[in-house]
Amino acid sequence: MSINSRFSDAREILKDLCLLSPERLLKCSKEKKPLPVDCFNYISNWAKGIDTASLRLEYIQFSSSLSELLTGLNLTTKSHGDNNESKYNELLNANISSDDDDEEINDISFGEGTKNVINIESILHVFSNYTLVPAFPNLYQAFKALGTIPASSASAERSFSKVKLIKTRLRSTMQQERLESLMLISCEKDISIGINEVPKYF
Repeated sequence: MSINSRFSDAREILKDLCLLSPERLLKCSKEKKPLPVDCFNYISNWAKGIDTASLRLEYIQFSSSLSELLTGLNLTTKSHGDNNESKYNELLNANISSDDDDEEINDISFGEGTKNVINIESILHVFSNYTLVPAFPNLYQAFKALGTIPASSASAERSFSKVKLIKTRLRSTMQQERLESLMLISCEKDISIGINEVPKYF
């Protein structure tokens, strides 16, 4: 019941967000199918500053050249060790030219020690590397909003738990700016800080 109540209201926005997946983008460029008439209506209401008509046009233009942009970036499939761009490009081209509609790019297996690079992060990487943000402002805003959606509410709940430890009865007169700073230090304590660099920064 909790899952149904949480996701029932988000069903329509999730349908629009599915169109932004790399698989749908590559299929759109391959199959040349028209977009649904009411697509991206909920995204424009959710992320402010997005024009629905412009987003549809930018989506069609961007999807037609996405495979060439990804190939031109020479994205590596390994995070360490020898690069294997030729194998990645070969698999990418094979999947793009395939007639199997059920085959998805995310299911590509590059072997041990490799990582899938066709995701929302790599698409945002394409926007930044080719300076495409001025050409596709609405599409960039949609991808940026999609890339910052938290997977769960656990991090927010942890932050609320920290508030009880920081703002105690003896610290009841603490101002908002100081509280935010102490919260940031407490929640992000796993990030290493160069003590010698801090005086230079300030």
